[in-house]
Amino acid sequence: MAENVKEKIAETFLAMTARKNFDKITIKDLVQECGISRQAFYYHFQDILEVIEWIMQRSADELLRRSLQAEDPKAALRLFIDFSMENRSFIHHLLRSRQREQMEHIIHKNFHSYLESLYRHTAVDASLSYRDLTMALDFFTYGISGVLIESCRSGQADPEALTDQLYRLLTGQMVQLPSS
Repeated sequence: MAENVKEKIAETFLAMTARKNFDKITIKDLVQECGISRQAFYYHFQDILEVIEWIMQRSADELLRRSLQAEDPKAALRLFIDFSMENRSFIHHLLRSRQREQMEHIIHKNFHSYLESLYRHTAVDASLSYRDLTMALDFFTYGISGVLIESCRSGQADPEALTDQLYRLLTGQMVQLPSS
């Protein structure tokens, strides 16, 4: 039952963001629209930011599950790009809020977690040191999420072309720096 209440709160919040500015949604509004008490809300979440984190974590978990079933890494990347494009309105609202810095942190934290889980489940060569893995995950987290955020903002991205470009970039097929 508890999970159903959390899901109801999350679904209601998402529905509200489609018609109301994110910064204007209060806990009072949310519990009223959900038909639950404030105590029920606080039993599951501390605040609205925690609702957003929970929504994003659930999305990342589902995306990871689907990515692990993809036929190859490029197909897994396409799933992530499609997900970003499908949710660009929500992402755009989060990044336009007064709490943009916190929203960016939530996005990056969840994407970092997603990439780390994907790496741990699919890595052929798991010999990277912890420091190197951390650096690579940070680099890919900020690079890919920055490209996707900009693509979502502009709304002009071709998902197939973006998938191809990011895949070639990640696999070293697009740019190879000369070694010395």
